[in-house]
Amino acid sequence: MTKNNSLSCGDRRGFAIPTAILVIMVMTAALAAGFSLVSAENRSIADQKAQVTAFELAEQGLETFIVRRDSLGFTTVPPGAKDSTRITLVGGYADVSMDRIRAPQGSLAGLYVIRSRGVQTSGAYAGTPQGVRTVAEYALWKPASMQVLAGWTSISGVDKNGNSGTLGGIDACGDSAAVAGVAVPTYPGFKGRDGGGTGNPPVDSMAPTSDSLAKLVHMDWLHLSAGTAVKVDYTIPPAAMPTFADTTKYPVVRVVGDLTGSMLGNIANTGGRGLLIVTGNAPLGGSSFTWRGVVMIGGDLTGNGNNSIQGAVITALNVKLGQAVPIDTINGTKNYQYNSCSVANTMNNLGALIPLSNTWVDNWVEY
Repeated sequence: MTKNNSLSCGDRRGFAIPTAILVIMVMTAALAAGFSLVSAENRSIADQKAQVTAFELAEQGLETFIVRRDSLGFTTVPPGAKDSTRITLVGGYADVSMDRIRAPQGSLAGLYVIRSRGVQTSGAYAGTPQGVRTVAEYALWKPASMQVLAGWTSISGVDKNGNSGTLGGIDACGDSAAVAGVAVPTYPGFKGRDGGGTGNPPVDSMAPTSDSLAKLVHMDWLHLSAGTAVKVDYTIPPAAMPTFADTTKYPVVRVVGDLTGSMLGNIANTGGRGLLIVTGNAPLGGSSFTWRGVVMIGGDLTGNGNNSIQGAVITALNVKLGQAVPIDTINGTKNYQYNSCSVANTMNNLGALIPLSNTWVDNWVEY
């Protein structure tokens, strides 16, 4: 007796194809997930790279503005209420703005906040937004400092004829303490012939010799006379003496060689202002010379005309370079008066932005 099987071989249904399809689906899903993971990872890395690049751009823009503010076209000193510019950099740009928080007042430095917004414009991952980062820092506008030993500091000594004129160390601005009318070395000292005035307050013999007095005058005369210590606005020659039509400007004027009467035509009526650097002598002869600010002369001063300086004057600075300089000889009416305001206006022109310690931030809020 035979048995009837409920299922014959021809009745069996295949499972290989569904299994293969299932495997393919699983592998496709895994592959898609892998691609998605790689894409997300690349996107994340690109975002981080964009942020780092934007941060570098923002920081570079901030430092560039602080160091090169004048070369970027901002020459107002002290800075005004607001400066803003775009600095183009490799890989992007930085939008930098400086806002005044406190204006300079007398000896109180001005306070500013400088913000730099870096934006990446190249090298970004496709489909991602530009990297943007903002940094900020507070800074002070500090005028350059200047040591004032006297209304007139003559490193080589003074030979003055006549009693006319004033050599004064009492501050004409009324802001600072008085200094000596004239500072000279003990030898050759101050020779007041025919009743030549000795200054008010009187002459101060601060050191025994010219060399020792030169060491008390703390300044980098080597680079000042070379025109590399400060930004020089006018070099004579080849330029001519400016007219000083803008009474708010206190520029740096550098005379290469001797300051002669023929150079003073433009200021015969108005006078000059600012920092005057003369690398040679000042044989003024019978010329009329008026200046408000600081006068630095490498050689000796010889004058017979009417001279008036409101600020501070230093002569025979070439002694600091190891050169021998004759004694200053002046006749006629000389009014050399210490004026701290004229000195401050001159030094303010040579000021700089000084970042404040512990004020840098990279999370400045923008609106």
